[in-house]
Amino acid sequence: MGEVENHDHEISWQKKWEEAHIFSAEKDESKPPFYCLEMYPYPSGKMHMGHVRNYSIGDAIARYKRLMGFNVLYPMGFDSFGMPAENAAIAEGGDPQNITERNMASITEQIKRMGFSYDWSRLIKSHDPHYYRWNQWFFLKFLEKGLAYQSHAPVNWCDDCQTVLANEQVKAGRCWRCNDPVIQKDMSQWFLDIPQYAQELLDGLDTIAFPENVAALQRDWLGKSEGVEITFEIDGYDEKVSVFTTRPDTLFGVTFLTLAPEHPIAEELVKNSEYESAWKELYDEVSIMTEFDRIKNMNKKKGVPLGASAIHPLTGEKIPIWAGNFVIASYGTGAVMAVPGHDERDFDFANRYGIPVKRVLVMDENDPSDKEITKAETNDGWMVNSHESRFDGLYGKQARDAVCSALEENGLGKRQVNWKIRPWLISRQRYWGTPIPIVHCGDCGAVPVPEDELPVTLPNNVVFDGKGNPLEKSESFVNTTCPKCELPARRETDTMDTFVDSSWYFFRYTDALNQNEAFNHDVANYWMNVNFYCGGIEHAQMHLIYARFWTKALRDLGLHSLDEPFHELLCQGMVNKSAPWCNQCAITLHVSHQSGNCPHCNSPLSERSAKMSKSLGNTVSPELMIQKFGADTIRLFILFAANPTAGMDWSDQALEANHRQMLQLKNWPESIFAWEHKIHQMDDWLLAKFRQQVREWKRACEGYDLRRAVEISHYDLPKVFNWYRRRGGSNQEIGLELLEAWTHMISIITPHLAENWWQELKHTDLVSGRVFDFSDNKLAEDQNLLDQEKYIRQFLEQARKIAKIASKHLGGAPKRATITPAEIWKSNISRRAIEHISSGSSVKTFVSIIDPSMLDCQIDVKGAKTFWSQKLLKQIFKWNDEEKRMIGASIDEVSIIKSSQDFIKSELNLDDLILDTSQTRDSKSMPLSPSITYG
Repeated sequence: MGEVENHDHEISWQKKWEEAHIFSAEKDESKPPFYCLEMYPYPSGKMHMGHVRNYSIGDAIARYKRLMGFNVLYPMGFDSFGMPAENAAIAEGGDPQNITERNMASITEQIKRMGFSYDWSRLIKSHDPHYYRWNQWFFLKFLEKGLAYQSHAPVNWCDDCQTVLANEQVKAGRCWRCNDPVIQKDMSQWFLDIPQYAQELLDGLDTIAFPENVAALQRDWLGKSEGVEITFEIDGYDEKVSVFTTRPDTLFGVTFLTLAPEHPIAEELVKNSEYESAWKELYDEVSIMTEFDRIKNMNKKKGVPLGASAIHPLTGEKIPIWAGNFVIASYGTGAVMAVPGHDERDFDFANRYGIPVKRVLVMDENDPSDKEITKAETNDGWMVNSHESRFDGLYGKQARDAVCSALEENGLGKRQVNWKIRPWLISRQRYWGTPIPIVHCGDCGAVPVPEDELPVTLPNNVVFDGKGNPLEKSESFVNTTCPKCELPARRETDTMDTFVDSSWYFFRYTDALNQNEAFNHDVANYWMNVNFYCGGIEHAQMHLIYARFWTKALRDLGLHSLDEPFHELLCQGMVNKSAPWCNQCAITLHVSHQSGNCPHCNSPLSERSAKMSKSLGNTVSPELMIQKFGADTIRLFILFAANPTAGMDWSDQALEANHRQMLQLKNWPESIFAWEHKIHQMDDWLLAKFRQQVREWKRACEGYDLRRAVEISHYDLPKVFNWYRRRGGSNQEIGLELLEAWTHMISIITPHLAENWWQELKHTDLVSGRVFDFSDNKLAEDQNLLDQEKYIRQFLEQARKIAKIASKHLGGAPKRATITPAEIWKSNISRRAIEHISSGSSVKTFVSIIDPSMLDCQIDVKGAKTFWSQKLLKQIFKWNDEEKRMIGASIDEVSIIKSSQDFIKSELNLDDLILDTSQTRDSKSMPLSPSITYG
């Protein structure tokens, strides 16, 4: 296994597929369309095993659907804009365009070497001006509709680098490049008003087949909450503070208000007061943190009093106002009403700072209103200790509605629906992205670039030194004239978030060569929506929400007629491999520490399975594995190792086992060609068993249970043919007929092997371009044939176990045996008992209905009832569903054994085999379990 084998046949078949254009898709109304897609990759330059798994899954589904007669669209492209290329340009001194093209060429070659059945004629790349011109066109249309707008928003800013940083470029509040502190800086930015579609995005989740965990993540990100916005006046100030709450029933338990440190009123409240320095310290601390880090650190609550009080809207009480690090200005109103008695976060904060805790709900209607609160009681309860007795005793929705009505009557609150999702900030202050098509004019303001001037392309004469946005330094790009007044003006230097590129690329695939429009309305409606979409769970929120929003927005522009982009989503599991693990430090370490001690605490290291990653060094090179084992073996291993949605552990031993299986499969055509031309009694069983396997294989493929599909086509079917041969079958005509069907089945997993088989079968076309037309309709006699062989196999397994025990007593292998099938009355009682229980009747009542019609002369009703209670009752619960079905089918055990007597003798190495059919004594036999006595 150490040698590098020759797999040139795989490359040869790949060239033939390409020359024949069998994977090219065209709109064809006579065929049902099927759109299969994986999330398009960033061209990092090297394909990794995560790619291989993702694409192996998608390719198997695409190939299966082609076999079933679907018109399959299965394209590939690259999400080629983004920070990594720009960072590489800074590191290498090159430019993102050349780096990206180089990486794309490398990864494309590797992807093609796996033999995936992509329609490469539809290749798209995000950095192609022919693609991103439509990003710009959509932006202008959104601007016309009011979906796109400009506003100020905070960004992560590094003064030393003079640049905006993405959240992931900020490490512990410092710049990843120069390690200087990062501050929050307000800048004018471009947004898309995605909350306009919030309700539709929420409702649409009920119409598509997303995994429930993905749907739950999206619902959480959308964050619909129904409640009331309450206005609190500030004692001694004209300003007011608004808060939103979903629990107005707890309003009488408010003991303080908490503002975000950066709330515009906070600074005014502490100005020139003893509280100003503490507020400023808290403000400085949170202002250098990204929103992501603040949310992550919300359990580390910190606050300071602001020295002012709010007025309770219904009681008139004065409520102290605090600033807290757990409130973020851009979330909601930037202020929250704190009810420590009935909110865990507020309870912890109040306990830390000695703020009073009030009970205003009881969890049991009969609890006293002064019951001590030892922890926040957050469930619905009965109102107590209200300012007005009319509220006391109200519960749940009735309580919330009553408080809302009181607030509205006094003009101090209004019911409303709030959403967690916020407008999508698409501005990025970097080079490698879609230029935003806006010109800034001193007289006219922000002016859209005329459509006939699109695309606004990226300049090439830029310098990548890590200092600021390269576009701002490109005079040829920045300096232009205003489209309205034709006076000198400056281009917008922000580029679009790369999630814009991936929000509609699946539409472009449907009409990728169209140079006049983003895509044709009718063509998009024919192919869309994507029937099968495969990608990682990490995209459950942003990408999938943005893509769904973009689809709805384009629909409303009249570009297509669809509500959702994806019908069914599969999130594939991670590819894992062992890596050193320190139990003491609870960290996974680089593989260079294998078999050593932890570098942090010096404890002995163990191993655990971890996601393959460069940082851990536990990766496996697809290129090397392909060279050694071939693409088919890698595909087989990847798909057989685990179900698509489950995590998959890499195993060199399992890979080699799959390779051995491939070597065995390779020889099947030669073996079947060597069969004889003679009819055998097992022929009908082989046909019946094959039809059954095809039905199961189709069910597995339709349910995307690819592991089971692989098991049937590459492991179970060889066993079926081997059993047929063991039973004496050797009909070449039937063997070749089934080999043709079998070739189609293996083609979705190991297509190169399938083409080899097809060629050996003397066919001149390509099996990868065929439709699978094998009839797998179940015939009436099929089940009986299958039951007979199942019975024989089970009997032999049982007989071998008994023979091992008998050989110890006989002093050697037994040469003589007597088989006694179960008496007919035992089968009758068993069958009737199964029917009785299946009808929903109690097993306890069955004994009362045992009567002479079930019996024969060998036993009376009393004896049968005794046997039922002592033996059969236990056995009923040991039989599985398949065995119960066989008993219900009344298979003729005597005839089955008699017809297979010679085979049984041969399999058990017996000189003499007696079949006792006297049925004259009470044997130890049970239905499906004849007794066997060795001598």
